[in-house]
Amino acid sequence: MRMTRNVARQVGDLNEQIRLGMSGLSADSSAPRILVRHGRSAVLDACELWGMSGRPPSLRRLCELPAGVGLRMLWIEQAVTNAGLAFPTSDLGLRGRWRRIQPPGSPTVWFELDLLPVDRPEAPNQEAAADGELVPLWPNGTTRAE
Repeated sequence: MRMTRNVARQVGDLNEQIRLGMSGLSADSSAPRILVRHGRSAVLDACELWGMSGRPPSLRRLCELPAGVGLRMLWIEQAVTNAGLAFPTSDLGLRGRWRRIQPPGSPTVWFELDLLPVDRPEAPNQEAAADGELVPLWPNGTTRAE
């Protein structure tokens, strides 16, 4: 699927929102994930960053990601990769990275994408740079400096 200029701009905005949301995670927050909900078409109606926090730890919404509204799940994955984050890739089928869930009190089905810390060995699309920092690999094998 080809990315149009408007979609590329929206993916860039989402990339920044994800980075900001992740930078706001407190030390007791863990297991960050992105939750999305479809509308009547293939594009998304809602996009949010969630994580475990509080005492006792429970899954809570950390922030909305409004740039994800109107995108497809594939573009959410691209924004996550652009933000320097990773997600599990054990099942590469259609939506294989996404888990179908129904949050308590929600009448609709959502999909969640777990985010992995980039220092984990199973982090995909990552390569160690000369300084030891991980940088995303693009499909053509190049890296893009932000």
